[in-house]
Amino acid sequence: MALSVVESSVRSRAGPPEQGADLLLVTPHHVALIAGLSFGATSGGTQPRGLPPARFAATVGLAGLRDLPPEATLREATDHLNAALTLALRHALSGGERPQVGFALAAVSSARREVWQVGPVGALWDDPGLEGAQGGLSAALPSLTAAGQARALVIQALLAQGSGQFTQRQLQASDPAQAVIAPLLVAHASLANSTGPSGYGLINGDPVPDEHLRVHRLPPGPREVSLATAGYPAVMNTLAATERRLQDLLRTDPLLVTRFPYVRPYRPDHEGYADRAYARVRVW
Repeated sequence: MALSVVESSVRSRAGPPEQGADLLLVTPHHVALIAGLSFGATSGGTQPRGLPPARFAATVGLAGLRDLPPEATLREATDHLNAALTLALRHALSGGERPQVGFALAAVSSARREVWQVGPVGALWDDPGLEGAQGGLSAALPSLTAAGQARALVIQALLAQGSGQFTQRQLQASDPAQAVIAPLLVAHASLANSTGPSGYGLINGDPVPDEHLRVHRLPPGPREVSLATAGYPAVMNTLAATERRLQDLLRTDPLLVTRFPYVRPYRPDHEGYADRAYARVRVW
């Protein structure tokens, strides 16, 4: 099976792409999006190899995928990447507390003709045996959704006061609900790789349960697969359509409290509510 990237985009929410934590990998064997995540900083503000922790985790994932045997399963890939991240953190940090970092993964394996998802990422593919495109965005994690809804409640209450003390623009620039949802975000971080209805997968050095490894085997024949990270509210079958969905959300719900409750607002000086990456892959 051959792979080719039809179109792709990697964007940082707050600056140049090299400052973001979402990365794209293209090799003869895999096309992958890696979304770095960080739930805290190292002691004393130390950063692994001088990189923001989420970016560091993503670069480790990128290097680990390059070394992956073409025939590897998603279970083998996840175990390999977990070991690589653990080793990289050990070498990069001399003392101090290990940062809570990890990354989500969406990929197409050429040798196995499979679509892979681990963590909050999206994938969409056409399947002739079913009606229309299948798959979707797996970013709506129950624990993160709960935190976003709690934040929405606080923000909507502030706006409902009607005193004019808080305007939409002010709440976009400085969000007072962050202190309220901080314990919920701590709880969300603790649920990574736990089993049960609120657990979710994340490549962070801990064992990832089989239930959090999502594998779809593509039927024979030419196919297209769209991959997206959680900086998009939905994954569509083209980059333009996926961007339109995002821009419509940012225009109509910039506080991210109605259509798409999220843990922070879209800031006017940013390009999105989170880093984002997209790739449309043709599979032969």
